[in-house]
Amino acid sequence: MLLRAQAIRTSRVGCSKNITDEIQQEVPLSRLASLNKPEVPVLILGSVASAISGVIFPIFAILLSNVIKAFYEPPEMLKKDAAFWSSMFLIFGAVYFVSLPVGSYFFSVAGCKLIRRIRLMTFEKVVNMEIGWFDDPHNSSGSIGSRLSSDAAKVRGLVGDTLQLVVQNSATLVAGLVIAFISNWELSLIILALIPLIGLNGWIQMKFIQGFSADAKMMYEEASQVANDAVSSIRTVASFSAEEKVMDLYNKKCEGPLQTGIRTGIISGIGFGVSFFLLFGVYAASFYAGARLVEDKKTTFPKVFRVFLALTMAAIGVSHTSTLTSDSSRARSAVSSIFAIVDRKSMIDPSDDAGVNLEPLRGDIEFRHVRFRYPTRPDIQIFEDLCLTIQSGKTVALVGQSGSGKSTAISLLQRFYDPDAGHILLDGVDIQKFQVRWLRQQMGLVSQEPALFNDTIRANIAYGKEGEATESDIVSAAQLANAHKFISSLQQGYGTVVGERGAQLSGGQKQRVAIARAVAKDPRILLLDEATSALDAESERAVQDALDRVAASRTTVVVAHRLSTVRGADVIAVVKDGAIVERGTHEALIAVKGGAYASLVALHSAAAPSS
Repeated sequence: MLLRAQAIRTSRVGCSKNITDEIQQEVPLSRLASLNKPEVPVLILGSVASAISGVIFPIFAILLSNVIKAFYEPPEMLKKDAAFWSSMFLIFGAVYFVSLPVGSYFFSVAGCKLIRRIRLMTFEKVVNMEIGWFDDPHNSSGSIGSRLSSDAAKVRGLVGDTLQLVVQNSATLVAGLVIAFISNWELSLIILALIPLIGLNGWIQMKFIQGFSADAKMMYEEASQVANDAVSSIRTVASFSAEEKVMDLYNKKCEGPLQTGIRTGIISGIGFGVSFFLLFGVYAASFYAGARLVEDKKTTFPKVFRVFLALTMAAIGVSHTSTLTSDSSRARSAVSSIFAIVDRKSMIDPSDDAGVNLEPLRGDIEFRHVRFRYPTRPDIQIFEDLCLTIQSGKTVALVGQSGSGKSTAISLLQRFYDPDAGHILLDGVDIQKFQVRWLRQQMGLVSQEPALFNDTIRANIAYGKEGEATESDIVSAAQLANAHKFISSLQQGYGTVVGERGAQLSGGQKQRVAIARAVAKDPRILLLDEATSALDAESERAVQDALDRVAASRTTVVVAHRLSTVRGADVIAVVKDGAIVERGTHEALIAVKGGAYASLVALHSAAAPSS
C-alpha cells in the first residue's frame, strides 16, 4: 500500500508538471506534410501548375532579349521578328493566366483540408484531456479557442499560399539559372555569387521575427480570454455597468501585441528594403561585368541582356520568398502550439478503450482511505482520510462547510481526478480499472449551475443519451423530471432554443432540463451537486420533487448546502477536515448535542430569519 501511494504521488507530481509546464517544441515540416498525405495528388497538380507559372518569368528573359535584338535588325526583319515575338508574349501570357489560378486553387484545397484535419485532431485531444489540465490558466477557454481558430488557420501559411509561392519561385530560380548558364556561364557565375546575400538577409529576418511572434501569440491569447469572459458574462458586465472597466482591461492586454506588432513591422520593412538594396546591387554588378565581357569579345549584347534578365527574375523570386518569412515564422509558432496539445497524453483519457465493464452494475460505492490534493493547488490538502460506504439504491447526502470537499468527492467518483492515495470502489472494483467512458455513462450529474448548450431543449435532453434518442425517450425523461408541462407551454415546445448557457430559461427551468438530460441517460448512479441551492422556494419545490422521483431505485449522492433538502436521505455524512466525522440519519445526528451536524443545523437556523 505504501509503495502504491508513493507511486501515485510520483505520477501526480509528474501530472502537475505536465499540466503547468507544457513545452512547445519545434515541429518538423515532414510531420506536417504527413498529415497532408491524402492530398498528395492535389499538391502534385498544384505544384505542376505553379512550376509552369514560375518558369514563365525566366522565359520572358529570352523573349525580351530577342525583342531588343530585333530593334537592331533591318526593317523587313524587324517587322517579321516583332510579329513573331509579340505572338509569343500573348501565348505565354495566356499560359500564365491559366496556370496561376489553377495552382492557387489546388494549394488552397490542400491547405483548407489540412486545417480542418488539424482542428479536428486538436479538438478531439482537448475534449479527452483530464479535467486537471483545464484547471491550468494556460489552458483557459480563450487560449484553447485561439489555438483552434487562429493558430490552426496560420498553418495554411506553410501549406497553402506560401507553399505555392515557394514552388513557383523555386521553378523561377531553376529556370533562370539554366537559361543564364546556357547563355554565358562566366557572367552567370559572377552574378550568382552575389545572390546568396539576399537569402542570408531573409534568414536573419526570419530569426528576428520568430522571437517576436512567440511573445505576441501569448499576449493575444490573454486579450482573447478577456473578450471571451466579457461576452460569456455580458449580463454581469451590464448589471455592474462595467463596460468601461472591461474595455480598459482589454485595451491594456492589447498594448503588448501592439508593441510587438510594431517591432515585427520594422524588422519586416528593414528586411524587405535590404533585399531590394542588394537586388539593385546585383543589377549594378551585372551591367558592369557584362560590359567588360562584351569589350573582351567573350559574349554578345543580346546574351548579356538574357543572362541579366534571367538572373534578375530568379533574384526577384528569392526576394519575394524572403518576404514570406514573417508569415512562415508565425505559422511555425502556431504549429508548435497546436502540436503541444496533440502530442500530450491525457492522464485520464475517456477515448481509451482499455479497462473493464461490469454488467449488471448494482451501484455500491466505497471511498476507502482516500487522500487528495488538486494538481494546481498541491499545498492544500482536500481529503486526509476519507472513508465512506454507500449502499446500492440508497441516498447519501454530503454536508459540511464550504471548501470541505463535498463536490470534490463527486469529481473523484467520476474520475475527473485520481486520488493521491486510497481507493474508490464501485461494486468492490477500483474505479481506475474500469473503462473511463463506460464508468461515466453509469452516472448522471446535476450540478448547481447546469451547463446547457445553445440549442433546442430537445437537443439538450437528447445530449444525455448515448446513441440516438427518440422523441418518446425525450418526453419520458422530461415528464420524470417534472419539466414536460413548462416545456409544452412554450411557443415552440421542445424546439425552443435555450440561448447561450440556457439564458432564455429561468433557474428552475434550466435545472429541470438538466435533470431530464441526466434521466435520459438512465444512470445507475445519480450525482446531485447542490442542485437546488441557487433556486427560490417555489422553483426548489418543483426541482426537489423531480429529484425525488428520479432518485427512486438509484444510488444517489447528494451534495447539499441547504440542510432542509437532505432530511429524507438514508444516510447523512458530515465532511470536515478532509474526513467523514459523522454519519447517520437526520434524526440520529440532530440528537447528538454538540455534534458537527447539529452545529450546522443550528447555524442555518440562526441564519434563516436574516435571509
